Amino acid sequence: MTNSANDYDSKLSKRKTTLNICLPEKMTDAKQRRQKEAQEHLSKAEKCLKTSFMKWTPDLDGAASEYTQAATCYRNAKMLTEAKQAYVKTAEIQCKMNSPFHAGKSYEQAGLIAKENKEIEDCVNMLTKAARLFQENGTPDTAALCLEKAAKSVELSHPVKAAELYRNACDISELEDNPRRCAEFIGKSALLLIKEQRYEEALEALKKEIDFHAQSENFPKINRCMVGVVLVYLYNGDPVEAGKFFQQSMSHGTLGASEEAGIIDELLSAYNDGDEESAVEVLTRPYIKFMDNAFAKLAKSMVIPGGIGKKGSGKPVSETEGKSRVQIDDDEDEFDGGLT
Repeated sequence: MTNSANDYDSKLSKRKTTLNICLPEKMTDAKQRRQKEAQEHLSKAEKCLKTSFMKWTPDLDGAASEYTQAATCYRNAKMLTEAKQAYVKTAEIQCKMNSPFHAGKSYEQAGLIAKENKEIEDCVNMLTKAARLFQENGTPDTAALCLEKAAKSVELSHPVKAAELYRNACDISELEDNPRRCAEFIGKSALLLIKEQRYEEALEALKKEIDFHAQSENFPKINRCMVGVVLVYLYNGDPVEAGKFFQQSMSHGTLGASEEAGIIDELLSAYNDGDEESAVEVLTRPYIKFMDNAFAKLAKSMVIPGGIGKKGSGKPVSETEGKSRVQIDDDEDEFDGGLT
């Protein structure tokens, strides 16, 4: 029995070794086969583009088809740079054929491949070209979605660029009279601008978001945005504009009788009185904690002029007890940073 078991283990080990040797070889063979197929399609595409004494015009349709097939073969072979280039050639030919929608789709594919290949700048350029072609074709909703994909690809690496792309997507959606989508895009732009400390631009974006929510009568969203605007104003040290904005906003929907109105009123009073203790109580309420991270972080590090619990001292917090920001105990903040 022992000899039989040893023989079985030996055979099994040999099979595993054979599989480990054969598998990479098969994968290499498959890649080479797909690469060869792609090159054949490229050759056919070039032939379609050639003219002769008997062929006066190039076969653009045939060339576009061959380039697309070449791109697919390269992509299956994991040759992403070559696949991207083939899709770009397809798009260029489709533009010559006056087919902006199909050209946009080809540029979109090139952009997605560039993203997969970590070529972020190329990804944004390709997707932006695709959006422009979709808009030219009369499909602005597809154009806006394309810009959204571009924005998502650079949110972490280039947040300001992402904010611009979201703003452009908003502008396109506005032409389609789609206030909900506009509010979504401009809201994302505002959050990125807040994180990058570009507060004036963020305020402009937030006010636009409020206008779009008003068009769709989304009053809860309006009220939430208004709290965000006041937080940005106060964090940026401008209580006067915050107060003016609050008074003007009382005419919007149900703000006057809402929880948000109470929060804003109490926060403005505490800020203007230099009452840090009251301000901290407002800024640590669950409502603020459940706002987006960008707003929750503003609330957590808000400067309250006047000192710790001292009303009307007129001094910044840093000059009273050495604190430059409102301190919120992390142990008590179970929703640290807010919820997205």
